[in-house]
Amino acid sequence: MIEPAPDIATPPPVGRTSTLGVVPTASMITGAAIATVWFWIPLTLLIIGISSIPSVIGFVLAAVVFTYLMRGVERVERVRSEAVFGMGIGIPPRRLSPHSGFQRWAHQILLDLGSSRFWKATAHHYLRMTYDILATGLAAALLVFAFLAPAAAIAVGNSDADAGLSFLPTPVAFLLAAVAFAAAGLLLVYAPALDATIDRWLLTPSPTAHLQYQVSALADARQGAVTSAQTERHRIERDLHDGVQPRLVSLAMTIGLAQTKLDSDLPAAKALIAEAHDEAKSALVELRNVVRGIAPTILADRGLDAALSAVVQRASTSGVPTTLSVHLPRRLPDEVEACAYFVVAEALTNVTRHASAHQAAVTVRLDEAAQQLHVTVFDDGCGGAQITGDENATGLRGLDERVRAARGTFTVSSPVTGPTIITAVLPCGS
Repeated sequence: MIEPAPDIATPPPVGRTSTLGVVPTASMITGAAIATVWFWIPLTLLIIGISSIPSVIGFVLAAVVFTYLMRGVERVERVRSEAVFGMGIGIPPRRLSPHSGFQRWAHQILLDLGSSRFWKATAHHYLRMTYDILATGLAAALLVFAFLAPAAAIAVGNSDADAGLSFLPTPVAFLLAAVAFAAAGLLLVYAPALDATIDRWLLTPSPTAHLQYQVSALADARQGAVTSAQTERHRIERDLHDGVQPRLVSLAMTIGLAQTKLDSDLPAAKALIAEAHDEAKSALVELRNVVRGIAPTILADRGLDAALSAVVQRASTSGVPTTLSVHLPRRLPDEVEACAYFVVAEALTNVTRHASAHQAAVTVRLDEAAQQLHVTVFDDGCGGAQITGDENATGLRGLDERVRAARGTFTVSSPVTGPTIITAVLPCGS
C-alpha cells in the first residue's frame, strides 16, 4: 500500500497579486526569450520517449530524464512566481514511496508520472511559455508599428507629390500611432496580470486533491496510532516478562529459602533476607523503568527540556557521551512532547546498545513559522540502522509508527559505515 506523505507543508492561501512594475514585465520578456530555445528541449525528450517505446530502454531513459526535468522546472516556476508576483501559492501534497533503495527511486518516478500535480506543472510550463512568446511578440510588433508609422507618415507628407508615393494622411497616421501606443501600454499592463492568472490556475493545489490528501493522511495517522499502540503493548509485556517478573520470582524464592532457615540457621536466613532486599530494590528499579517508558513523570511536571536532559544523562553514564541542544520558547502539546521524548529515548537506547558509538548529539528545535518541532539524534557509531517490517524489531519501526500517528515524518539516514542520523518532524500547531 502506498503511503501518502507531504513533500512540504501547504502555505496559506493565495494573497494579493502584484502584476504592475518593471519586474513582472521583465519576467515575461525574459521568459519569452528563454522559451524560444527551451520550448523544444522537453518536447523533444517527450517525443523521443514516445517513439522509443518498442526499445524499452530508450523510453525508460527519456521518461526518467523528462520526470527530473519537469520536477526541477516546477520548483523554478514556483520560485519565479513567488519572487515576481508574491502570491504565496500553496504547494500540492506529493505522494512519497514507502519503499527504500532502488525500489523507492523507481516507484517514486512512477508516482510522479501518475500524479496530477506533475502534469499540471508541465501544462503550466508550456502554456506560460507559449503565452509569453505570443504576448511579447505582439507587444514588440505594436511598439515597432508605433515608432515607424508616424515617421513614415511624416516622410510621405513632406515628399514631392509628383514622386508618386502615397501613404495614410498624417493625422490618421498619428492617430494609429496613438492607438498603437495605447494598445502596447495595455498589453504591458494586462499581460503580466494574465501571466499571474496562469500561475494561480495551474500551480495552486485543487481543493479536491487537498481533501484527498487529508483523508489519506488521517487514515495513515489512524493506522499508525493503532499499530503504535499494539507495538507499545508488546513492549510493555516484554519488559514485564523479561525484566520485572524474573526478579520477583527470584525474590519470592529467596524469601522462601530464608523462611526455611529461620529456625535452623539464623545467619544464613539473615543473608538470604539481605539478598531478597537487594532483589526487591532491583525489581523496583526495573518497575520504574517500565513506568518511565509508559508515562515519564518528569515530562509532565518539568517539560520536555528537563525530561530530555535526564535521558541524555543516562546515555552519558552508560558510556556514550551525549550532548543536548534544545530550543523551546514555550511548552508544546502533551502528545507532541511525549512523541519527541520517546523518539530521543528509544534512539539513544539503540545507540548505547548497538551502535558502538564514541559520542552522540541530540538537537530539538521549534520552528515557530512552520509550527513544527524538529528532533534529530546523531551518533558516530557503526551504521546499518533501518526500519524493517520484522515484528521483533520494534525499535525504529515503533518510532516510525508513533511519529506517523502524530501526523509527522520520521527518517533514518544510516549508511553501513555510519554515522546514523534519526530525524523526526512533528506538527505542533494549535
